[in-house]
Amino acid sequence: MPECLGGGSDAGASSPVWMRDYSNPNDGEPKGPYVQTMIDEALKELGGDVQRMVMGHTPQFRINAALKGKAWRVDVGASKGVMSGTPEVLEIIHGGEDEDDVVKILTMSGEAICSSERQVMSVANLL
Repeated sequence: MPECLGGGSDAGASSPVWMRDYSNPNDGEPKGPYVQTMIDEALKELGGDVQRMVMGHTPQFRINAALKGKAWRVDVGASKGVMSGTPEVLEIIHGGEDEDDVVKILTMSGEAICSSERQVMSVANLL
């Protein structure tokens, strides 16, 4: 991998590939002062009707969304070498031009959890 994308001798440093600003802390609202602006601008730059970004590589205890539902964190650490987490699947069904997308989390027990139940928010967003 090219060094500018996080390869080279400093593998794992902050880069477009290794950036974790949207996923830390695990299962909580990201702490960076500019993360909401960053994801808003990134999605706008992609154009069209891009509404969310799905990311991994920073284990969460369960699939969840942050930053007003725009950052979906799907790495549940299912590997025994990581967290031995329970596998889950993020299902996104595109609603077409006149309908909203349907977003659910599918669990090993057969549940289909509504996306609104997995939104993490800061206390300031609740007020």
